[in-house]
Amino acid sequence: MTKVFIPGKLFLAGEYAITHPGNTAIIAATTTGLSIEITPSTTTSSAYSNTLPKQWHFEINQTENQYTDDWRYVRAAIKIIHDYVKINANNHHFNEIMMTITSNLNGPFGKIGLGSSAAVVVGVVEAFNDFFQLNLPILTRFKLASLAHLHVQKNGSLGDIAAITYGGVIAYQSPDLSEFTQADNSWLNPTIINKPWPKLAITSLPWPTDWQLLLGATHESADTKSAIKNIHLAQEFLSESQHTVQNIINTVITGNYVNFSKGLRDNQRLLTHNLPAGYITPKLAILLGSLKNIAGKISGAGFGDNGFAVFNDNVDNLIHFWQLHQIDAQVIVISPQKEVSYE
Repeated sequence: MTKVFIPGKLFLAGEYAITHPGNTAIIAATTTGLSIEITPSTTTSSAYSNTLPKQWHFEINQTENQYTDDWRYVRAAIKIIHDYVKINANNHHFNEIMMTITSNLNGPFGKIGLGSSAAVVVGVVEAFNDFFQLNLPILTRFKLASLAHLHVQKNGSLGDIAAITYGGVIAYQSPDLSEFTQADNSWLNPTIINKPWPKLAITSLPWPTDWQLLLGATHESADTKSAIKNIHLAQEFLSESQHTVQNIINTVITGNYVNFSKGLRDNQRLLTHNLPAGYITPKLAILLGSLKNIAGKISGAGFGDNGFAVFNDNVDNLIHFWQLHQIDAQVIVISPQKEVSYE
């Protein structure tokens, strides 16, 4: 039997710019995540999740090309692992399994914005690697999960995949995958796993031990993809984001909370001035206004996503204020780092 715990993720800085290859974001892995358990099966394979109404029954060596149902992320992850291993280890054969996914990434009001789909694909890769003793390097596991996620979602920086795979707090520079793009936008191509991914860099950051994260979940409904579809970001925005994020990275390394707080405010100001008015929903506006000298900002895409605070002192008053305004406050513990760096 194999049981793996998979973190969630929280974007701290560099959102939007990170969707352009070569730009950098800072992302934390959180101990609020999901677990995947695999046991052998004597019949066909099956998968169960506490967040999905129906089980999935399948034959592990004959996964069909169908990536539109509730199990699409799991299907894609199994397919890319199977095909990659088939190419790189000819004698390997997958036996049938029973897989159980137990997620804590959904709250009573729905998803809490910590990256459930990314955690699922990383989790399937990690669980298969462990159960079938594949001994895949961590960079290979990151790339496998990335291609599965990209195949289903069709876009994204893959920063959430990197944070969840590597753990801790990372500086992530997004890769340029343009030379690998297929006409049908299918990313389940195992032949590009072992090739270098231009511009990709993943570096673990030494997060100060007395800095804690507080998530502010607004649960405001928003269709983020529709809202950001036509956003055009000028080169000036990308350059300024890169400069600001590098400054924030330096404040994390030196443990300078005052300058870290200023860096997050600078990043938030840049985002606010370059994104549509709907980016800051009413609750997110309240959250931003409550921070004052506390470090924090909106996390992720906005439009109803989360905000967060980083504190090194008592924040009971902030938590109480958020709760008065129907913002769920949750202290977030950073998941341990797995690797030092990849560049």
